[in-house]
Amino acid sequence: MTLKPLRPPSPVPESIREQLSAWLRAGLLTFGIPAVIALALGTTGFANAEAPTVTVGYQPMVSTGLAAKQPFEAWFVFDKSSDPTVPGYAVPAGTTIRFTFPKAFTPRTGYPLESVMIKWEQGSVPAKFTLAPDSRDPRTIIIHFDDAISPEALGGPGLKAIHLRTNEINPAKAGDYPIVMQFMDAGALSGTTKAIAHIRAKPAPNVAAYNQLHQSKDENWQHVRVGEEAPLPIDLLVTLPDSSRSVISLGAGERGLDILRDGTRIGSITTKGVPVALTPVTFGPGFSRLGIVEIHAKAGMTPGTSEVVAALDGGTQYVIHLVVEGP
Repeated sequence: MTLKPLRPPSPVPESIREQLSAWLRAGLLTFGIPAVIALALGTTGFANAEAPTVTVGYQPMVSTGLAAKQPFEAWFVFDKSSDPTVPGYAVPAGTTIRFTFPKAFTPRTGYPLESVMIKWEQGSVPAKFTLAPDSRDPRTIIIHFDDAISPEALGGPGLKAIHLRTNEINPAKAGDYPIVMQFMDAGALSGTTKAIAHIRAKPAPNVAAYNQLHQSKDENWQHVRVGEEAPLPIDLLVTLPDSSRSVISLGAGERGLDILRDGTRIGSITTKGVPVALTPVTFGPGFSRLGIVEIHAKAGMTPGTSEVVAALDGGTQYVIHLVVEGP
């Protein structure tokens, strides 16, 4: 999903620097609503010799973001572990990231550039940044970081993912489409990479963590002692493209738990790694019709890491990690 390893980047051409300066003077990098940046907490910095590898993933709560003929919305996930003890990327102040979509994507003229800011995973990065379209290329989106993002300080965030909701309409045909990401004035990150958007013919059933029931505390990467229950229950949100008012529930399955829509199996929740027991929680119609399900996880007697894998038939999957520690 990335280009061949890059040599140390050449200086940014003067023409491009002049173009960026013109945008700044004209205020074109100030009117966009900020894009979402997910972070992890870390204690050390990171030096990199080339542009990072980036994958394109589904946005929770949306089943249409990577579907043909639908408005584009997705996460650009960097090659960093979601483990909050692993620092993200350091980004110098003044960094610019250009997202250039293929010609198969259709810009909607007359529509504002859209984006959202939410807290997901370990939260949003507090650094200031601006979002704007390229005045010369309607298929290019520009993010300019006014502040640096540094994972060096204890509890400091590092860049791990960017969430974009743009005014682009996805291609009419399903397929793999490379989105070119150019990192400019980004220090050790400077360079170019490609993130592949896997466009489906139809909207996909989508499952992801839902941590809003716990005051945004993160359910992923919990640490639990052997034989004990995880401190937080695991909540998942199921978003279906054609059954928004269905009752979503959990039942016993062959290898774990089945995810049910109105009593019919549509997916599963299984475990990988060290043993962990899963117990479903029964919700009333308020939560179940919103697609929220909950499980309690209890560690076995073997230390190590366990993965709780939620997967929907014909759709996405989501992994929750539990770190089981010895006595």
